[in-house]
Amino acid sequence: MTPRRFWARLRAADVDYPLRRGAWYHVKKLGPREAVVDVVGERVGIPRADLEIMSEPPRRWSVVPRPKNPSRFPGVAEYGVCPNCRERVPLRERLNVMRCTRCNGAFDVAWEEQQILEN
Repeated sequence: MTPRRFWARLRAADVDYPLRRGAWYHVKKLGPREAVVDVVGERVGIPRADLEIMSEPPRRWSVVPRPKNPSRFPGVAEYGVCPNCRERVPLRERLNVMRCTRCNGAFDVAWEEQQILEN
């Protein structure tokens, strides 16, 4: 039997962990109070309460409002995070499907989630 796999991302923007806002990470270990996620080959323990966890791999672009580093995307109110490779791109128009220039994957955009990642 194949072990169950999980993915996680931060629930809020105002927490101090080495995870990128909106990016999904593979969960290496899921405990009752903490999840250990893989961040570029390093295992990082994070309280489950600070994470959104799902059992299916992400298949849609995350929409992240108010970039932390506005100089990277000047004049942009939000950016997208590729569900496959975690590339960040400025969202200048409201497309339903976007192709990633880094991994070439085409995915739907989760516009309705932007309120979740704003808090």
